[in-house]
Amino acid sequence: MSSMILEEGSKIFHSLHGLGTVESIEEKIVLGRPTRFTVSSFGDDGLKIMINLDRKDSMVRPVVETTEVPEIMQYLQSYELELPSKAPTRYTLNLNKLKTGDVFSLCEVIKSLTALSTRRKLSPKDQTMLEKSRRHLAEELGYVYQSDPGEMEARIDQACRFGFN
Repeated sequence: MSSMILEEGSKIFHSLHGLGTVESIEEKIVLGRPTRFTVSSFGDDGLKIMINLDRKDSMVRPVVETTEVPEIMQYLQSYELELPSKAPTRYTLNLNKLKTGDVFSLCEVIKSLTALSTRRKLSPKDQTMLEKSRRHLAEELGYVYQSDPGEMEARIDQACRFGFN
């Protein structure tokens, strides 16, 4: 994270909260060491969190580049994985993927839960995870392409379903 250059107004992606905006960057003394934090806001509900930028596992990454979007959409079309049949195991596996912050891990969660939803009804936790993950990716890609997140969500869903229609 320390290699990411941030300033007020920068867009970032948080693994669990989606697309956010850096409101301020602060330095605080933590355990006797200067530590960089960002205060960032996420979503329309006014969620603000302080993120330690000096931690490798801050779950924050830069927003994807426009040039990466075709590869992301192709990955959504082609990725296949059998998920564990037990919902708690599946949920933990997917949550760990989301926490990595990697956009392709996010795609894996979306694709695998979408595929599972075509075969059977998802558990409430799986359904919530799928909806949030799809919305987060749609918001990010919508920002990158300056298009409506709802339109991007439909494109994501179409790409996911392409592989098993």
